[in-house]
Amino acid sequence: MAFNRTIRGFILWCIIACICIPFAGALAAQAADDGPDASRMFLFADYALEQGDYDTAIAEFKRFIYFYPLDGRVAEATFKTGMAYYNKERYGMAGHYFDRVIRDHGDSDHGIDAAFMAARSDARLNDHNAALHRLRALGNSAVYGTDVRDKAMYHMGWVYLERRDHAGAARAFDAVSDANRHRYRIDHLLQRLEDLKTLPSRSPLAAGVFSIIPGGGYLYNRRYQDAFISLVFVGAGAGAAYDCFDNDLNVLGSIAAITALGFYSGSIYGSIGAAHKHNARAYDDFVFRLKQEFQGPGPSRLSFFIQPQKDGATLTLNYSF
Repeated sequence: MAFNRTIRGFILWCIIACICIPFAGALAAQAADDGPDASRMFLFADYALEQGDYDTAIAEFKRFIYFYPLDGRVAEATFKTGMAYYNKERYGMAGHYFDRVIRDHGDSDHGIDAAFMAARSDARLNDHNAALHRLRALGNSAVYGTDVRDKAMYHMGWVYLERRDHAGAARAFDAVSDANRHRYRIDHLLQRLEDLKTLPSRSPLAAGVFSIIPGGGYLYNRRYQDAFISLVFVGAGAGAAYDCFDNDLNVLGSIAAITALGFYSGSIYGSIGAAHKHNARAYDDFVFRLKQEFQGPGPSRLSFFIQPQKDGATLTLNYSF
């Protein structure tokens, strides 16, 4: 009897196995068809990022992080999600994902890269103090080596330049160690910063003083059309006010005088503002050219720069190898 029960149990098990195995295979095949595996999903997201399809890259990296939270590439996927947002100029969202990498993988290579990119995102949002705080923390940390510290000092210099603090920029650049000064071309960069002293500038004080004569401040700023308009309107208003008061039209005279005074004060304010704008534009143009020179695709193997001097000029040749 026991033997018969064993035979019947074995037969029943075989019948169940024959029924379930095909279904299990079908379910496995269906699961495989439901979506790509982790590697293919990551590679597709990476390809979209490289092709500039940032919306697709963001969506696919987020899917990867959701479906494979324990995968060893989660830090890289999170970082590249931030890069996609950064390239879309959505710097707030980029900083959010960079901060996630810093929080969860701060000591890894991706964590360090995320810290630098978070600082760049802050700078793009004109939050220069936050950017400097991040970079200063990287530079002062004993966990990272000389290369990270020097890179932090180098990026701090550019942030200082963006907020028009060239003295702070020079100190940050000069803090780069001897081991990396050639890599970042620090000596030549400091030499180029000296050109800031020779930038063409206009004095807001002089513009205000010249504005005592209607249109004089605009003339100083070489805005000849504005100078002519200011002279005509202020002169016409003053003349109309004089004629009205001379003919006992005191109300009309007061209106004309107030109008002329408004144009006159506006001319003074506009002339001072024009001088400030000229200086800011000259500074920003200089920093832009400096970035193109030092942060662009890289100098050619042979390049030269001419530095004006009081008694002539200095020619500097650079050869990259």
